[in-house]
Amino acid sequence: MALFRKDNGISASDAISSIIGREMTIIGDVSFEGKVRIDGNVEGNVMGDYLVLSNSGNINGDIEAKVLVCHGQIDGNVKVEQLFLKKDGTINGRLETRDLSVESGGILNGEIKAQDKDLQLLENNGPANPSSAQEWEKEIRSLPQG
Repeated sequence: MALFRKDNGISASDAISSIIGREMTIIGDVSFEGKVRIDGNVEGNVMGDYLVLSNSGNINGDIEAKVLVCHGQIDGNVKVEQLFLKKDGTINGRLETRDLSVESGGILNGEIKAQDKDLQLLENNGPANPSSAQEWEKEIRSLPQG
């Protein structure tokens, strides 16, 4: 019997390549490629492609990944391209992402920053010497409406 067949809707690229079990604790940094699920504890930084943190999983360290699905608890800064914070997930730390999805009940404690997307600096965006909020308001009102 084949593990990955066309008729079951699972391909080899969809499969989780490694699991850190519920009874496991890793002390130190973790780096990986592919998809990893953490059911246990990690005390260190985690870097990789696609990370699934289950509801029993805990990470005490920073995370850098392409995709993070968080059901567990993270105490550290998170920098990901895409984050799915599930209803039982908690993130305590600074978050930087391009794509954020939070289910009702998910908890974010910290600063949230959108990742830069080819931003361009435009000249003359405000008063030359913005010494007061009133000057800013005057400048904003003078801008064309539409």
